Amino acid sequence: MGEQNYILGANDHELARLGFQHEVWSGPTRELLEKAGVRAGARVLDAGAGPGFATALIRELVGDRGRVLALDEAERWRAVHEQRNAERRWSNVEFRIAKLEQLEFGAGALEAGAFDVVYMRWVLSFVPEPARVLANLARALVPGGRLVVHDYNHEGISVFPESPGFRASIRATRAWYARAGGNTFVMGHLPRHLREAGLRPVEHVPRVLCGGPESPAFRWAGAFFPHYSQKMLDDGLMTAAERELFLREWSERERDPDAMFFSPIVTGTIATRA
Repeated sequence: MGEQNYILGANDHELARLGFQHEVWSGPTRELLEKAGVRAGARVLDAGAGPGFATALIRELVGDRGRVLALDEAERWRAVHEQRNAERRWSNVEFRIAKLEQLEFGAGALEAGAFDVVYMRWVLSFVPEPARVLANLARALVPGGRLVVHDYNHEGISVFPESPGFRASIRATRAWYARAGGNTFVMGHLPRHLREAGLRPVEHVPRVLCGGPESPAFRWAGAFFPHYSQKMLDDGLMTAAERELFLREWSERERDPDAMFFSPIVTGTIATRA
């Protein structure tokens, strides 16, 4: 995934946010990886790996006999991967700079037919040409291998008591993704993208998280919307009045013991070659 596609950036704030996000969603992630056959000895490609929180979980599952290759376009994340690999003495985990839209195969490049599983989490919703990315990644699979997509159908995201300011922030978020060529509803279109890439879905695993102000789900939303609403304001996707209303209402919900946040639908789809 190109840095220009990943609108959230590669910086210290996003590193911390992604770390917390992984903590919140690590259970569903582990469940999906295990369903897809990520186990001891497996060879797994983590596509659009970012700073590698899922990469580390995959390494935990494949163990010393497996192999993990993490791909991302952001040079910023290389040092994060290399430091983790050195600290944990992982010799079978590698990070490479790569554009998922322009993967190269062959000598000195990515090996075709070398991986049992390709995994991508919160990547496809950012890319303008999902079928192209999927087709590229499918080339890396062994015959019978699994390609796993973990991403949004953005319906259902909500906070109660209802908040007009929060609804404005959701509209702005969806528009922000779309302006960069992404789609927060990408999982609703995934069957078509898979078919165009020569793949077919074999299982869908949807998850929704919810909870009150002290819950991981609520705090996950709190790590995203207040911070990035400034960027949406700067980009003309929210008005100053809408952002002010959102921040005030969000602060009120954070102090309300009866408040509830519901995540969007996050679906994991396991696919194989058609």
